[in-house]
Amino acid sequence: MILQELCLLYDRLAADPDLSAGLAHPGWSKEKVAWSLVIDEDGNPLTMYPLVQGEQKYQELMVPEHDGRTSGVKPFFLCDKASYVLGVGDSKAPKCHEASRKLHAEVLEDCDDLGARATLAFLSNEEAASSLGPQELDALSNGGMIVLCLDRPGEFIHERKNVRSAWEEFRTRDDGNDETTGWCSVTGERGSLARLFPLVTGVPGAQSSGASLVSYNFDATESYGKSQAYNASISEDVAFKAGHALKYLLGSRQHRVYQGNTAITFWTDAPSPVANSFLSMLVSGQKAEDEVTRRGVAQALQEMKKGKPLTPIDPSVGYCLLGLSPNAARLSVRFFERGTFGELAEKYGQYLRDTEIIDQFNQVDTATLTFWQMVAQAATLGKLENVPSTLVSRCFSAMTDGGEFPKALPELVRSRIRADHGEVPYKGKSYDVMGRRAAVLKACHVRRQRLQGIQQTRKEEVTVALNRENENAGYLLGRLFAVLERAQQGAIPNANATIRDRYIGAASSTPARVFQPLLRGCQTHLSTLRKDPKTAGTAVKLERELDDIIGRHLPDTGIPKILSADDQDMFFIGYYQERCDLWLSRADREALQVPDSDESTKED
Repeated sequence: MILQELCLLYDRLAADPDLSAGLAHPGWSKEKVAWSLVIDEDGNPLTMYPLVQGEQKYQELMVPEHDGRTSGVKPFFLCDKASYVLGVGDSKAPKCHEASRKLHAEVLEDCDDLGARATLAFLSNEEAASSLGPQELDALSNGGMIVLCLDRPGEFIHERKNVRSAWEEFRTRDDGNDETTGWCSVTGERGSLARLFPLVTGVPGAQSSGASLVSYNFDATESYGKSQAYNASISEDVAFKAGHALKYLLGSRQHRVYQGNTAITFWTDAPSPVANSFLSMLVSGQKAEDEVTRRGVAQALQEMKKGKPLTPIDPSVGYCLLGLSPNAARLSVRFFERGTFGELAEKYGQYLRDTEIIDQFNQVDTATLTFWQMVAQAATLGKLENVPSTLVSRCFSAMTDGGEFPKALPELVRSRIRADHGEVPYKGKSYDVMGRRAAVLKACHVRRQRLQGIQQTRKEEVTVALNRENENAGYLLGRLFAVLERAQQGAIPNANATIRDRYIGAASSTPARVFQPLLRGCQTHLSTLRKDPKTAGTAVKLERELDDIIGRHLPDTGIPKILSADDQDMFFIGYYQERCDLWLSRADREALQVPDSDESTKED
């Protein structure tokens, strides 16, 4: 399925006049070239110059195809490293140079072109390397690719008409090997099968020379006498199209993002700036640079969250999302999602509603939790490279297909809260991420209940903001812990550590052991607040909250000795929502439709 979609993408790009110019065609590929070596008609080196200036290390040029190179000796045509072009570098350089000379002699032996004759003379010239200075040789030997020019810079020999024709004729010669023909598993047509899949660069952590999406390199994967990519039974045409479509995606900032060691590529069935920007926002949170596109994405998000039909994006447009990570000389597929934007709008809209929670800065408009912000809450120090790769793929699938989030997600989030108390260091500062973690726990809880068909009453429901009618023991204890913390902060504003820093882990798991001494300390803090006219109102408000939580609900169950995993999730949700509610103004309460504690008390 992945190869089929990549082939279809290649065909669409090739049919687009604006995009086909930069797309590789059979026998050619875009490669990173650093140097140009100018030679004369007799094959003598004249000068060398870099193809880039400043901080850039290379320029992408369309050159004769590089179809992958292992640790052995394998020359490329008219674009190669110094060991092949000049015979200098490591101990294998003489063998490499001789192999390159033989390849060019075979390709250009019948080519009637001045550049072809100059190339053959240059490769046969044993004194070519010595005619360059030591500094020039050191620069060329630094690993960058080299192309040849005739007489002056810019006159690339590989772009000459007769040389191109000679290369095309060489690569299409029939080698008479019947073992390379068979049925293509992608197209269902019979033809020449690919021995190797094109090497793809641009994946962080992969080999610099490239990695293969389709690869077999040990005996256990071989069957029916087939080896290497013959096991996959894909035609050379399919391998070329899929490989170069993937190269195009990884080389385009509009179609790929990097998160840790995962490269995520995305594309659509039809060109749409809003659709592409939405996919980029979906996987990375990056906003479009164009204001019109940015407004279109924002409108689409609002429509998805409210369950309305999409207007900025055609719902029938298809999309693909492919996540890749390095695995030695190969690429591992972390996830692959395909569908239409209509389907995605429904599932992602549900994800937005599940993760929706009151903003930690007490803004009425709740924030959108992107996918990577979600999984980062399960990572040590909030770093994406610390997220388990298996968790990424399962969470992504759950987000796009509406399934249940993996059980490991809330478990890891709870462990992170107990370890860092909801604060993550970044550039020398600590940032409060309790709101994001509460949103993740809320999404896991709400989705699990819905998919299991559990009908919840108002006394069990988890809402966007504080639900004063919720009687879950964990939720009530979380609310109580937030009130105790607020009382301590009001009485001791410059405390080195709050009860959150010291007790939130124990309070969420073994509350009976922790809350009794905390409640005694709270009375002292409330007494301090009542003595100061500036904080007396806060004391009254907190006492009302304590009466609401303890007096109305907790006497029925008491403080349990331990909390289950689900109740621990509810503890952190209740703690966060109560903490935010304590700072809400009356106008914000009305906008969020959150009842005031006074009104809730009067109703009873």
